[in-house]
Amino acid sequence: MSDSLALTLAGETVWLHGDRALFYPGESALLVADTHFGKGAFLRRRGLAVPGGESRADLDRLSILIEHFQPARLIVLGDFFHHRPSRGEPFLDAWPVWRARHALLTPEVVIGNHDRHAEGLDLDMIWHSHLDLGPFRLAHDPYPVSGRHVLGGHLHPAYRLHGGADSVRAPVFWLRDGVTVLPAFGGLTGGWPIRPARGEKVVMALDGGLYPLP
Repeated sequence: MSDSLALTLAGETVWLHGDRALFYPGESALLVADTHFGKGAFLRRRGLAVPGGESRADLDRLSILIEHFQPARLIVLGDFFHHRPSRGEPFLDAWPVWRARHALLTPEVVIGNHDRHAEGLDLDMIWHSHLDLGPFRLAHDPYPVSGRHVLGGHLHPAYRLHGGADSVRAPVFWLRDGVTVLPAFGGLTGGWPIRPARGEKVVMALDGGLYPLP
């Protein structure tokens, strides 16, 4: 088990990290997908007994990754928000403090389906419909693009590994032909079980470690 794994994608070296992130040293860019900030507050407003603090915990996880990789850019591959935050939500208080802590970092978001509700919010970040970076197309929906290797999210891929009578289910990086799907980063996000086709690769992210599967 290791917390980091170097891969070659589209002729470029990238690093997968066990806390569900990808670092692209060629552009000093740290990539995560589907943070869904504010999901806990959204669920609590609908009467579900979801504990608080999940957004701050996810920001703390990002800080650890930033300290580890020292990127110039943080790029979220869509669904930065789970919904449009309401006044007084904890995330709106936590974000400026976190942003000041990483003042030299440029945060960017590729707009996901949940982010369209956040139009007009001023959070000191750059928004993209999609983004081309080196040989990569950064997108929320992981559809193939001619001439580019797509790095995307949206699917929240997960895989169940069986061992005798026991099994474990965890988020995964899903490496397909011309497309790599990142696992969801947000602590309250669920997972969509995948069935890799022949020739595709899966790297499980479990307890901060990485497990490449046959």
